[in-house]
Amino acid sequence: MTYLVHSSDVFKETDLHKLDNDTFHCQPSIGNIGSLPTLFSQDGVFNHEANSYLFYQKAIKAAKDLSPCAQALQAYYQFLEDKGLAWDTFPPVKRLKPTYLFRSHLLKQIKNGELAHSTASVRMNQIVNYYKWLMHDGYLRIKNEKEAPFKMEFVSVQSTGMLAHISPTFTVETSDLRIKVPKDASSKNIRPLSPLAQESLSILTQYLPSASEELRLQVLISLDTGMRIQEVATLSLSALDTATPLAESEHRYEMVLSPQSTGVQTKYLKQRRVEISSELLTTLLEYRTSERRLKRGSKLDQKLEALPKIANTLKQETLERLELSERHEPLFVSEQGNPVTAKSIEARWTELRAEIKKTHPTFIHRFHDLRSTYGTYRLNDLLEAGLSSSECLGLLMGWMGHRNDSTTWKYLRYLKRKEAFKVKFGILDGIMHEALGGENE
Repeated sequence: MTYLVHSSDVFKETDLHKLDNDTFHCQPSIGNIGSLPTLFSQDGVFNHEANSYLFYQKAIKAAKDLSPCAQALQAYYQFLEDKGLAWDTFPPVKRLKPTYLFRSHLLKQIKNGELAHSTASVRMNQIVNYYKWLMHDGYLRIKNEKEAPFKMEFVSVQSTGMLAHISPTFTVETSDLRIKVPKDASSKNIRPLSPLAQESLSILTQYLPSASEELRLQVLISLDTGMRIQEVATLSLSALDTATPLAESEHRYEMVLSPQSTGVQTKYLKQRRVEISSELLTTLLEYRTSERRLKRGSKLDQKLEALPKIANTLKQETLERLELSERHEPLFVSEQGNPVTAKSIEARWTELRAEIKKTHPTFIHRFHDLRSTYGTYRLNDLLEAGLSSSECLGLLMGWMGHRNDSTTWKYLRYLKRKEAFKVKFGILDGIMHEALGGENE
């Protein structure tokens, strides 16, 4: 079995010292790039080629997340191991090459419902990029076209952006190994939108009081603003300070999410504004100065004061989180005085969901479904208010930080398919009011 092990901190440069007993010691020097995923064979043999590629991605390309690449390499080498194939042997017949056999394997997994189209497509693309690097860096030498791991192609793609009327198509370079992902968001082959129905929202509201104060607020933030889990985790006091009332509504505010100015780690590192209800904003401001949070913040301050002395003993990921906290104080801090992470929020949500499922087995929602709940209810509310589809999608795309308008269109298609979906966004305001302990009016 192919093993994937996450190492401790890895350094770009090291110093080699000879000891008195004629042995050598390798001492880390500079260029700490943090933890690295490391691939080993079933016999515990270090996979030199794959691990060199992972090091290249982190050290040279400064990749933020190596998980998709590492998982693809693990799946590929596991497949090669199971089939007794070599990564660097390519027969002239295309169907016998390990890369094409792996593609057939992925397609079979899709057909059996074991893998989503999107996941298979990412894995195949990662393997293609891996082989491009192997050939470029001399690990794999190809004498002629028949020995190549795949064939490169140029494909014309339909443009869907704002300037599509000027340039309706554009050409991209790809390989004949590519796996297409169905465009229809309702397809069973890709994960559809899963917003919480009114019944699920009511169930969640019943259980939120039993959750920690931090998780309760994190859930409500995602429901009320559509923020991603990483954005919720890194929500800062600086971001709260940017809240300004919306001219169109006396009950809603907008605040700035920006890695640069407010420290909130958005997807694509893109600055955007999100809306938030005045009731939730007031609650967050009260929590900000609460004794519970101030105690946690004090522990964080102590760690930041000692940071120059302990920096060399910390993992790179931990060091980066603390350095971010120095620049922008986080709203959420753990009981131990550490900045809250997306993983810790996900863990607490999983515990809450397990508790709910004891009584309500159908409650299987992910934390990310809170975001699609906001998007779906909010879009329905905007449409009910009489705004045109293009106006609604423009507003929602900005608030949710979608990179492509096609992502936002999924919400409109969802509403059109769900004709029975007549509940206004106001239901979320009611849920918010009840979850925050408001009295019935």
